[in-house]
Amino acid sequence: MLFIVLGCVIVVLNPTDLVVNNMLSMNEGSYLHRLWKKPPLEVFISIYVFNVTNADAFMRGKEKMKVEELGPYVYQEFLENHNSTFNANGTLSFTPIRRQVFVPERSVGDPRHDLIIVPNIAYLGVASAAYRMSAWASIAVAAALKPLGMSPFLNITVHDLLWGYEDPLVQVASTLLPNIIHFKKIGILDRMFDDGFDTVTINLPEAVQKLRKTKIVADVSEEELDSVEEEYFAGDALQIAAEEEAEETDDPIRNYSIDLWNGSPGLAHWGYVGKDHWDAERRNTPCNTLQGSYDGTVFPRNISKTEIFKVYRKAFCRTLPIAFEREGMHDGIKAYWFSIQENAFESSVDDPYTSCYCRNGNCLPKGLGDLSPCWYNIPVAVSLPHFYKGDPALSEAIEGLSPKKELHDAIIIMQPQLGIPMTASIRVQINLLTNVKFISDLKPLDKTVIPLIWAQMEVEKLTPDIVMLLHLLFDIAPYLQTGCVYLLSLLGVSLLATTALMLLYSRHATLEYDPRKSIRYSTVSMIPFPLRKELEKYGEAEIRREALLIENEP
Repeated sequence: MLFIVLGCVIVVLNPTDLVVNNMLSMNEGSYLHRLWKKPPLEVFISIYVFNVTNADAFMRGKEKMKVEELGPYVYQEFLENHNSTFNANGTLSFTPIRRQVFVPERSVGDPRHDLIIVPNIAYLGVASAAYRMSAWASIAVAAALKPLGMSPFLNITVHDLLWGYEDPLVQVASTLLPNIIHFKKIGILDRMFDDGFDTVTINLPEAVQKLRKTKIVADVSEEELDSVEEEYFAGDALQIAAEEEAEETDDPIRNYSIDLWNGSPGLAHWGYVGKDHWDAERRNTPCNTLQGSYDGTVFPRNISKTEIFKVYRKAFCRTLPIAFEREGMHDGIKAYWFSIQENAFESSVDDPYTSCYCRNGNCLPKGLGDLSPCWYNIPVAVSLPHFYKGDPALSEAIEGLSPKKELHDAIIIMQPQLGIPMTASIRVQINLLTNVKFISDLKPLDKTVIPLIWAQMEVEKLTPDIVMLLHLLFDIAPYLQTGCVYLLSLLGVSLLATTALMLLYSRHATLEYDPRKSIRYSTVSMIPFPLRKELEKYGEAEIRREALLIENEP
């Protein structure tokens, strides 16, 4: 009986789940917290640059622009989450600090020595930004830039393009506007990875449950409160309710989703205003709201195939939606493949999820996402590499581009029960948009989308100890637990059956007891006295018959 009880206890308590919940709960000093503070992941950023091979012929209007892709130039990124603070409302605040280190053995060359020809970002960017303001501003800027004798293309090193080169325009701007332009060099990665010291606040499960409870209590009367407490707040009811809500709503507040970024639930550079603003209801849309998105390091547990996650990183200047693509096995572990949605870089003034990206009502072509608010209004746009999933006209305008899914799509492979990325390959391209109508020398560049670089941010694989832990939790432990339940149940049933048979046999033997069948005879030809006394009970006739039988034995 004890074995059966133990088996039932294992089924009810589910020790595997208890271990998972204990190890992977975000608490001070927990296993997950230690991993999260300094993720033991190898993150590599592979950079591919576009070298313009026919700048002179293009500027003479004889050929369309030709580019060749050079790379990769690989950097390893190290992330540490500093100043983690568990807040009273169930949220966690921290400051992510990232640094990049060049990895020469993975790179095609030395970025400090490799020379390339690229567009002059500062010159073309300032001229195009002025055009966005007004025609008069564009004419004035054109007149101011002409005496500088700047070239539309530069012959610089890969390192200068990525991490900054001295430019007279940038130096003048940083002198005149030090609070806005706080740098004297302009570089693509330098701008992309200028995270500063942002304070990020994410929702822990406790905060999500509190929010859920607040919503439920607000909708019921005091008389119904007791029944609501029992129905919704007991055991895992709140967690189950939150998961159901996630499937029914577009932007649920889920576990580990972003609550605040530098104290704001939205992106001010895309028009988000405080909730007390008089026009907040109209201006704050899903497009510029950050709450409910993720920083990409951790996702909620028990992911479903209907999930659509918004991933935010400051380098993207926006959230990127990823959706379920397929299910499969990765490193022998069940996994879900997520990819960037087809319409990730589309924008429409009629779509509340993308309308904020249309500046002054002007939307970029399909496949381009505006980055100018994060680039001091220099017209820079993000896309998938080689304009994959974008308007075909974008790639057709530049010779040397060939978009392919296997090379240029963005993929995140996640373990669905835990919600952790097992591997990831986020690929984005940075492009310069030129509008230089009022500068005659730059006429061939007018209304051109020029690819500058594309970057692949990749987590190749989990560390061996994490892979071993996943195998233990999801491949070995469940089978061991099930085996223990069956074994204990079998032992318990076997012991019960054995005991029952023994009792039944013992009772049957007692009922059929006959002293005559218990007689033991001597080999001596005589009747022992004790035996005779016993047999007297059954009559003289029986005694004589038994005696004759004994005496006649050979």
